Amino acid sequence: MSLIRRARSLLIGAALLLILSVILRVSVKAPERQTLLDRVVVRLVAPVQGVVAGLFGRVSSLWTGYVALVGVQQENQALRRHNAELQSQLASQSALALRAQRLERLLDLRAQVLADTAVAQVVSVETSRQFRVVRVRIDRNGVEVKPGMPVIAAEGVVGRIARSMGPYADVQLLTDARSAVDVVIPRSESRGVMKGTGSDSRYLCRVEYVLKKEAIEVGSDVLTSGLGGSFPRDLPVGKIVAVRRSDASLYQEIEVEPSVSFAHLREVLIVLSPPPPPDPDAGKRGFESARGAGVPR
Repeated sequence: MSLIRRARSLLIGAALLLILSVILRVSVKAPERQTLLDRVVVRLVAPVQGVVAGLFGRVSSLWTGYVALVGVQQENQALRRHNAELQSQLASQSALALRAQRLERLLDLRAQVLADTAVAQVVSVETSRQFRVVRVRIDRNGVEVKPGMPVIAAEGVVGRIARSMGPYADVQLLTDARSAVDVVIPRSESRGVMKGTGSDSRYLCRVEYVLKKEAIEVGSDVLTSGLGGSFPRDLPVGKIVAVRRSDASLYQEIEVEPSVSFAHLREVLIVLSPPPPPDPDAGKRGFESARGAGVPR
């Protein structure tokens, strides 16, 4: 039985080889040398050849596309990793550039303040209903920080030292309800005391003891007066955002938005020694020097 199957397989194989040989022989003949039988064979076999050729073409295209797609995916993954590394480096460089700008502004402020100062880094912020404080770490060793010392930033007044713990200190913010700073409104030359509101919804202060007859406008700047022996004069404190007058009071209700964005605060200056008091004769001397030394009064 096995011999018959083997013989049958050999016969089928031989027949297929013969057919393929005939097809190949017919296909390679020049058209003018083909017989009628050759043309019949070509006509019958051509559709089968077309189907087989198309099938092989599709398989080849799929395989080529798959191999190419795998290569593209690997390349895309490599590009994504490289892009992520570049973005990380760019973010790091941008952060360093911003910090350098902040420190440069802080150094400019330090040069303007005629008092001994120390730089401190902000490490945490607390804005509960009871307290409005930031915790800072002092960069300079051996600095004695005491409660009440002014704390300022490049944008303006931050607050005062509330307590110190070794190299750390808590700063009572300008918006704390217990904070008070003597201020002046240059546009109207009005003086007052700015106090924090302790608001839960926003950082806000109010200027008290400004008479109702004073011409106070929304948008006016508020600066430190330099009085009281704590903050240097002419430091930005905030900008007036609302003014209300009442017949029941001699004073205006003035709301001020601080100049410093406490949520984005990173570095501050602690004023370690009181600045020199304002010179009341500075304007007079300037006027007399402008008149000239030899001009009689």
